[in-house]
Amino acid sequence: MPATTAANRARAFMSIRLLKSLLPGLLLLCSLTACRDQEGDFVPNVLVDLTLNLNNPSYQPVNLVGGYMFLPAEGYRGIFLYRYNINEFKAFDMACTYQPSQSCAVVGLDSATNLLKCNCCGSRFNFEGQLLQGPAGLSLKAYRTLYQPATNTLQVLN
Repeated sequence: MPATTAANRARAFMSIRLLKSLLPGLLLLCSLTACRDQEGDFVPNVLVDLTLNLNNPSYQPVNLVGGYMFLPAEGYRGIFLYRYNINEFKAFDMACTYQPSQSCAVVGLDSATNLLKCNCCGSRFNFEGQLLQGPAGLSLKAYRTLYQPATNTLQVLN
């Protein structure tokens, strides 16, 4: 019996050593996947460097304060552009911050509430990109805007 007990102890010791060596990797894997489930994946960084001549009739919706428009071919999933005041614009990626890699995770205008709403998860954002209702855990990804009143041009960049 003593030989069996020693063999059992040796196996138990080896099992504990194996668990100790695997535990950090398992904890890291669990923590990374838990974050993805709670906050979704992240909106990737794509190059944005646009110069818009606001005298062009296609940009007429943002010539008035409170005006907005969608630039679907820009950014990761398109850009929402909003004229915040006479000299300031807001620009956000239209990718919802909750699982943005899903093809349906794009915000659009909910005309009933005048908010931006994700077509996929239902998260809602105001025109300043701030998260109002989840499951998204982050506000929309913002882009910088530089307005030149003398030439009526707007640069949108990251």
